[in-house]
Amino acid sequence: MEKYYLAALSGANGIGYRRVTKMIEFFGSAETAWKLSDYELEKIGLPASALNSLLNFRRQNPDFPEKLARDCTDGKMNLCTVADEDYPPILKEIQYPPPVFYYRGKLLPEVNRIAMVGSRKSTNYGERAAFMFAEDLAAAGLTVVSGAAYGIDTCAHRGALKTGRTVAVLGNGLNWKNNPAKEKLLDEIAENGVVISEFEPNMQPSAITFPPRNRIIAGLCAGVIVVEAGIKSGALITTNYAADYGRDVFAIPGSIFSEMSKGCNKLLYDGAKAVTDARDVLEFYSIEIPQKNFRSVSTPTPPEKISRPEKKLPVQVELKSSPELPPKEKPEGKAAEVFDAIPPDDFITSEEILIKTESVEPGELPRLLLQLELRNYIVKENEKYKRI
Repeated sequence: MEKYYLAALSGANGIGYRRVTKMIEFFGSAETAWKLSDYELEKIGLPASALNSLLNFRRQNPDFPEKLARDCTDGKMNLCTVADEDYPPILKEIQYPPPVFYYRGKLLPEVNRIAMVGSRKSTNYGERAAFMFAEDLAAAGLTVVSGAAYGIDTCAHRGALKTGRTVAVLGNGLNWKNNPAKEKLLDEIAENGVVISEFEPNMQPSAITFPPRNRIIAGLCAGVIVVEAGIKSGALITTNYAADYGRDVFAIPGSIFSEMSKGCNKLLYDGAKAVTDARDVLEFYSIEIPQKNFRSVSTPTPPEKISRPEKKLPVQVELKSSPELPPKEKPEGKAAEVFDAIPPDDFITSEEILIKTESVEPGELPRLLLQLELRNYIVKENEKYKRI
């Protein structure tokens, strides 16, 4: 049951990877931390907002660990913690890996993965490109990762399923029911890959759940391919995470007259790698093009491991606490602009924050807010934000 107590601690707002690991190191186990009295929990020195959030969450959900265990059994899903052997090592490299995630299907932690993302409002051009790239990349032995949204994501999953393996990362709990067509796709993915979510099983999707989902997509993969995206597409949030994590960013060029290609073309202008064929990606990673199930024939050679530059980020094989930020250190860049727009004495909405900033785009704001919240600069309550 220890992993369910770990998941329960992570369920409270403001209790993320760093604070969960701190509690486990301080009290010895997640179960002990969950069962302690309010007074004993105060000893760890959590910020008042995080402590109150945890205490309120526990009072409202006293049997939450047991409920999670039942939900996993009833929903035929599994729970993976960052300390488990099946936890993908590459995901541990990111700054705030999810302490736990739920999944259906089979985890293959060491496989090579490439992400494919794009707009929900896709065109025929984008859908054909997504399907073709995913089909060929999966045939070459890569696992294609996407977000199971309509449009580009769906086409990427379906293309990969035709020749290989795919992973869907969701912005809702695994027990949340979608329409029958999407449920059928997710069932197919679970049979030929894995469906993942860091949210508790019955969590419904919302605007605040998708940026965390996007960080996992980027964190799982060696690189991200943007197939088709408007200039303010949420898919570009994934590329921001990819850049932060040192992942490769690829973009498929599009027509200068298409609104749905402006995001990709802007990425190319900013330095993303242009790809017009799956071979471009395979050659970048020195993976030979297989003869079987591939559109272009080459000498049949088993796929090689993706060769990525050595990273200096430590790969954590067990729960470890992250270093606290210096108390007077301020955010930089656009994060600083967002931070300055948030008052210390009152909560404001994301719309009000956008009005008070000049260079921040709507598609960037969720990522910046999440970054500030994870680093304990701001606190969120009822979809509003205030400085700590």
